[in-house]
Amino acid sequence: MTINVQAAARPAGLWFSIRIESEEFIALLSKDALEQHFLKEDAPAEARAAYRRNRKLIDAVARKKFLEGCPRPIKIDAADFA
Repeated sequence: MTINVQAAARPAGLWFSIRIESEEFIALLSKDALEQHFLKEDAPAEARAAYRRNRKLIDAVARKKFLEGCPRPIKIDAADFA
């Protein structure tokens, strides 16, 4: 039996990539941020759709954190939208 340790160690949320000055960076929108700010109560399993609807805001926060020196991968928490 094979166990995927990498998947188990990966933080919960939605992983996405953004481009900053022609380079691609990986970011994580935490599960808490998704649930508190972007997911509709009647459709909690629609993380990708929530990202697409709010992409400009989420990408702007990721870009800001990157430019402020946030370590990679860039992690966006619920507090980043407060």
